[in-house]
Amino acid sequence: MTIEKVRSALNAAVRAIDGSPREGQIEMAEAVANALADRHHLLVQAGTGTGKSLAYLVPSLVHGKRVLVATATLALQRQLVERDLPRVKEALEKELGRSITFAVYKGVGNYLCLQKMNADEGSIDSEVLVDISSLEKDARRLREWAAKPGISGDRDDAPDVDRRVWLANSTSGRECVGADECRYGTECFAVNAKARAQNADIVVTNHTLLAIEIVDSHPILPERDAVILDEAHEFMDRTTQAVTEELTSGRISRAAAMTRKHMPGKLAEAFVKAADNFSEAMDDYGQEYRISAADERRLTELPDALAAPVRKVKEAAEAVVAAINADSEILDPDLMAERARVKGAVNEVKVTAQKMMRMGTGSVLWYEPTFSTLYLAPLVVSSVLRENLFTQTPVIATSATLTVGKSFDPIARNLGILGGESEEDAEEKWSVDPSNVQMLDVGSPFDFANQGMLYLPRHLPEPGRDGPSKEALIELG
Repeated sequence: MTIEKVRSALNAAVRAIDGSPREGQIEMAEAVANALADRHHLLVQAGTGTGKSLAYLVPSLVHGKRVLVATATLALQRQLVERDLPRVKEALEKELGRSITFAVYKGVGNYLCLQKMNADEGSIDSEVLVDISSLEKDARRLREWAAKPGISGDRDDAPDVDRRVWLANSTSGRECVGADECRYGTECFAVNAKARAQNADIVVTNHTLLAIEIVDSHPILPERDAVILDEAHEFMDRTTQAVTEELTSGRISRAAAMTRKHMPGKLAEAFVKAADNFSEAMDDYGQEYRISAADERRLTELPDALAAPVRKVKEAAEAVVAAINADSEILDPDLMAERARVKGAVNEVKVTAQKMMRMGTGSVLWYEPTFSTLYLAPLVVSSVLRENLFTQTPVIATSATLTVGKSFDPIARNLGILGGESEEDAEEKWSVDPSNVQMLDVGSPFDFANQGMLYLPRHLPEPGRDGPSKEALIELG
């Protein structure tokens, strides 16, 4: 891949969108091309108006090997798949003399589950604890759409239905039985979406799915030659969100209801009882929390009032999972799928409860009163990113806001490229070989200092942690 070839392809792509050359875009495209060719990491800040999506898509396609693009927002994902990539594809197929393919890949929960839809629990029932009559119309619309030929099964393409209807007709990665064991494996929307992604030049996904793969060290996404993180300033937060465990009464009650429905008996009743006890304990703790008006949500350990209920939930869930594992004589594929979903939901509860009981110094536990939820998250994720992302393939991280005070050090530290500031890290500041990392700021074509305007209304209340005030929203409107 030569720089001349990249420049020529970039010109063709820019012409295809009726754009004009931009110095920052050209500089970034050349830097991306060099990173892909030399297999080094690149942190590139590209200000508003640079046209950074073309600056990384074009050299990626000229590179000719599969590249994974991960975005933080659905809006950018749609822009890439619905606007940028179709135009670039048309322009570069002529320029490069070969066909170009791209695909979007999302988590399993973003696709309809045919097994669940066609099983009797695909109807709206107690699993999602809703009023059936109010949602039957949505469920019918979803089924009619699913019966049409050639549909994607993607939630974004589906009719607008109540979230609970979607939950009743979709599944999670942990609850999915897998294509080999499911009677609908060859028709599965999620499986077919992944198959398309396996053969695409550019695969567009989201930060969360990539973060889950990195943290779990389990392949979810297609193999790739390089990773591009767009909106990279948000990646650490998205990674933290992806690995944050949460425990709620509703989640445990749902798992218990699934167990009672598909595995009636003493184990199921014990799980339901543990779920009810946990719900009561959380209600009582929430009331005490509000009365005490506590500002400190962080907990050094599970509160005494919740420790026993969490332990009982963990033990009951553990017994259900053990019983499912011991029952290996199920031959009916639908029953196997049902049991797999039960096991996935119950095991998730068990693992979360167990982690909260054994939290160490590297984790933080807190209580959120608004939704009565216990959360557990790692204090830092940079070491995981360093080991499972930056040692595998070249990573190109880009955003309009990567630097702080014109320094890349904060983002490099958050991503695990730079070591921490503690004494034990002082001797070895770089976590990744510095000769294998390039940092570049290509600026912005806009002259914000002379073209921008700063508005500071004195009559509005001071901003706070609760978000914009009503007065501020009215002023903006």
